[in-house]
Amino acid sequence: MVCGILATMKAAIFDMDGVIVDSEPLHMQHLHEFLRGMGVDRPQEFETSLKGVSANDTWKMLIEAFNLEYEINDLVTRSRQSYVSYLESLPALPVIPGAADFIKYTSKKGYRLALASSAAPKRIELFLQKLKLRQYFETIVSVDDIVHSKPAPDIFLLAAKKLGMQPRDCVVVEDAWNGVQAARAAGMKCIAYGGSVHNTDDLSAADIVVKDFKAFVKALKT
Repeated sequence: MVCGILATMKAAIFDMDGVIVDSEPLHMQHLHEFLRGMGVDRPQEFETSLKGVSANDTWKMLIEAFNLEYEINDLVTRSRQSYVSYLESLPALPVIPGAADFIKYTSKKGYRLALASSAAPKRIELFLQKLKLRQYFETIVSVDDIVHSKPAPDIFLLAAKKLGMQPRDCVVVEDAWNGVQAARAAGMKCIAYGGSVHNTDDLSAADIVVKDFKAFVKALKT
């Protein structure tokens, strides 16, 4: 099964949050603090539903849930700027163990690589530059490049198009239910990472669920 997932693939499309960077806890911590500044209690009941969702859809949900009297565009802009400032202040980023090894392995094997993330472009570049992984990705697709966010397949289809690849030739690396559903809807194979202790998403629709990227790469090499 391990070798079979990649054997006929020509391209790998990586999600970022929860796949390369263990940023979900950081994102929720910042969001809670940002909302507290607006007088809103922690939206803990929304944590699962917000995973892998675009900023626009996130704020649309929160505005409705808490009757916030703000414009979506204003909240998106302000929260993005605040989050990037928060991330820049961190001494180091919490990485997913073995993710960089998997990226480098697929690149060395000749796979065309793309990154497709629900994050904003500035944050994507910040993460990839800090982790020294930018050079491995031929193209990057962010939430700003699409109309419909995950679980719609738009972001992965656009990534494949930019790579010049057919969807059937692409494998997606995801960690969220929304992302797995988007990959399936795009007609792509999907490797789901389920090794984070705080990841409780249902990943059963993926072709394979990987708990340890280091062990996965080791198995690929044997």
